Amino acid sequence: MMNFISMFSGAGGLDLGFELAGWTRRFASDLDADAVATLRANSTEQDRPYISQDDIRSLTAAEVLSKAGDLKRGELHAIVGGPPCQSWSSAGHQRGLADDRGQLFLNFIKLANELDPRFIIMENVRGLLTARGPDGEPGSALELLREDLRREGWQTTVSLLNAADFGVAQRRVRLFIVAHRLGDCPSFPDQTHSKSPTGELKKWVSLREILARIHPISEDEIIRPSKKLAAELSQIKPGSGVKSPGKAEATRPGGHWGYKQGAFVADLSLPGRTVTASTAQDWIIDPEYGLRRLCPRECAAIQSFPTTWKWEGKRASVYRQIGNAVPPVLAKAIAASLFMHIEREAAPRERNPVVALAPLDPRLKSAIAYTKRDEARNGASRRLATVVRQMRVS
Repeated sequence: MMNFISMFSGAGGLDLGFELAGWTRRFASDLDADAVATLRANSTEQDRPYISQDDIRSLTAAEVLSKAGDLKRGELHAIVGGPPCQSWSSAGHQRGLADDRGQLFLNFIKLANELDPRFIIMENVRGLLTARGPDGEPGSALELLREDLRREGWQTTVSLLNAADFGVAQRRVRLFIVAHRLGDCPSFPDQTHSKSPTGELKKWVSLREILARIHPISEDEIIRPSKKLAAELSQIKPGSGVKSPGKAEATRPGGHWGYKQGAFVADLSLPGRTVTASTAQDWIIDPEYGLRRLCPRECAAIQSFPTTWKWEGKRASVYRQIGNAVPPVLAKAIAASLFMHIEREAAPRERNPVVALAPLDPRLKSAIAYTKRDEARNGASRRLATVVRQMRVS
């Protein structure tokens, strides 16, 4: 039996994926009351006592083992979790370790060290790859976290995975870190889907396909735009959105624009954009109901949750739980790959010290290098523009 426990469990996307791959969850914890209620609503009566509402900053390994029943230190095959990502997200202020939520990542590592599992699996936004540590250098936050694990005897492998490449109807790219002992390095799963498939790869699952698989929406699920936004969106083609004001940059005289939050019309022929943790989801042009926002039930399906999954809390909370979750289908692919590794490879008998970190994949190193070059070119003009805006506001 492959045992795992989860922290920052949220609505249970990562947990569900591991269970679908044959793992047994021994304990799950989250601080959010609605998320814990959702976990319990989708668990058996036998498993509900092992779901707990906790603050990881005050949770000890002894308490976890006690709440997990007869589990003992060293019996865990894995501890999994997605520490809050807002600290590193491009949708937030990207304060990283300077943010209290960024520190929760370190609390997670500390608890994992005390529990001593065979593997630690962490998920976060891709912004963590280029996030700045105390020295202000892009990529140094991830290096610092990996170094913390190295000092505790853990080697780490890192990968960026796109959920669409594993059959999820969503172009959601997330960073995954697997911490392991020397000589016990598992592989990340191979992709099964592609935008332009060749060989045995399948074509990406589109929004149109996934929405057709669920029951039709009801009138009370329909969310319409305001009159002003509806007029703006009527001029937008699917796959585009209302542009936000340009951000001044040295190498972009016209500004570096993006899309206004909550003002994007989805292209139904492609997997959806990332489902966010807010109520401002993308709009679709429904053949029957016209222009409307993706409702929670549809967002859950896009995230690959089963249609039978129960959601607790008000609508804003449900959107948040869905957007913060790991797509279960993607989690299953990771869990299945790890399961096969454990069955195939015995755990190392000795815990040898990790002298040096394994190098990052060249593609990840290239992304960090690009961010450093962009910061050198545009960092000063961005900061000046921010100061000017603040002065105008004050």
